[in-house]
Amino acid sequence: MERYGSYLNTKHNEKMKLIFTFALAIIWIYSLGQSKDSVKIPNCEVLTLNTVNQLSRKLEFEQLDSFDIIMNDWVNSCSVSECTQRLIIIKDILKNEDTKGSIRTYFENEFHRVYKHRLEDAKKINYGYIYSEHKAYYGYVPLRHTIDSTVRSISTDLLETDHLSPDEQLICILFSGDIEKFDQEIRRREYNESYIKQKLLRNIRKNRNSRFAFTAYTGVYKPISSTDVFAYSPMFGMTFSSPLRNKLILEFGMKFRININDESFDYYALGDTNNVNSDASVFFGAIFRYKLYESEKFIVLPSARIGVESVSTGLSEKKANSDEKEYHDVTTVHLSLGISAMTPIFRKSYIGLGLNYHFCPYGLDNNLHTDFDNNLVSAELFWRF
Repeated sequence: MERYGSYLNTKHNEKMKLIFTFALAIIWIYSLGQSKDSVKIPNCEVLTLNTVNQLSRKLEFEQLDSFDIIMNDWVNSCSVSECTQRLIIIKDILKNEDTKGSIRTYFENEFHRVYKHRLEDAKKINYGYIYSEHKAYYGYVPLRHTIDSTVRSISTDLLETDHLSPDEQLICILFSGDIEKFDQEIRRREYNESYIKQKLLRNIRKNRNSRFAFTAYTGVYKPISSTDVFAYSPMFGMTFSSPLRNKLILEFGMKFRININDESFDYYALGDTNNVNSDASVFFGAIFRYKLYESEKFIVLPSARIGVESVSTGLSEKKANSDEKEYHDVTTVHLSLGISAMTPIFRKSYIGLGLNYHFCPYGLDNNLHTDFDNNLVSAELFWRF
C-alpha cells in the first residue's frame, strides 16, 4: 500500500508540473504577442507631433532632401491624413514635381472639407477642447500648429510666381487660408478644365441630385387631327420631383394649357345644352420617368404620366345655401407617353426638351356633345432646379 501511495503521489506531482509548465508557456506566448503588438502599433499622436515639428522647420527653410523619407515613415506608421497630403502637395510644388496625383488624392479623400473645418475650428475660443475631441479627424496635428502658418506663408509666396498650373494655383489659394477667394476663383472660366473645379462641381451636382427638386415647364400642345376643336396651345406648369440620383423619378404637379384659336363646342349643363368656348385646360397628376441613359453631360428619360384633365367651359352656378360656386367643366383621364433629354446647366440645375403623346378620352364626360380628338402631341422645354 505504501508503494502504491508513493506511486500515486509521483503521478500527481508529474501532472502538476505539466499543468504548471503549460500555464507558463501560455503566459509567455501572450506576453510575447502583447509586446509585438505594442511594437506594431505606434503612438501616432507622439509620432505625428515630432514629425510635423521637424517637417515644419524643413519646409520653412526649404530643406527638402530628406522630406520624402520622413514623410514615408509617417504615412506608413499612421496612414495618410489631411495634413500629410497637404505637405506632400506643397513639397511637390516647391520641387517642381508632378502634382496631379497628390492633388487628386487630396480631393478624392475629401481632405478639402477637413481643411475647411480645421480653419473654422482654429478660429474658435475653445479650439483646444475641439481638437482634444477630434484628434484622429485632424490627423493628430493640433489646431493652430506652426505647420499651418508655415504652409499658409509658403502658399502665399507661391501665388506670386508665374509657373503654377491652374490646379496648383487653386490649391495654393486654398492653402493660403482664403476660402472666400478660393470659392470666387473656382467660378472663373479659366479653371473650367482644371481637375479641382471639375471634381467640386461633380460633388455639388451629386449632392443636389440626392435632394428633391422643382421642375418648371413651358411648351406647346396640338391635337393630331387638323380639324379638331383645339389648335396649337401654349402650355406651362410646375412639378415637384423626387431625387435625380434614383433610376425611377416621380413628379407630382400641374400643367396649364391656354386654349387659343380654338372652336366653340356644345356642353350640357344647367339644364340646357350650351355652346361654349374654353379659355384653358388643366392637368393634375403624376409623371413617372426612368433614367435610361446617363453621362456627365446628357440624361435620357422615357416617361409615362397619368392624371386628370379639366377643360374649362365658363359655366358655373352657386351651390344651394352657399356662396361657393360649382363649375361645370369637361373632365377626363389624361394618359401620356414620352421621352425627354436634359443636360446640366449652371452648378445645380438641368435644362431639357421633351416630346410626348397624349391620350385624353374626352367622351367619358357624357355632358360633352361635341367630338374632340382624343390624341394629342406636345413639345416642352423644362428647367429642373
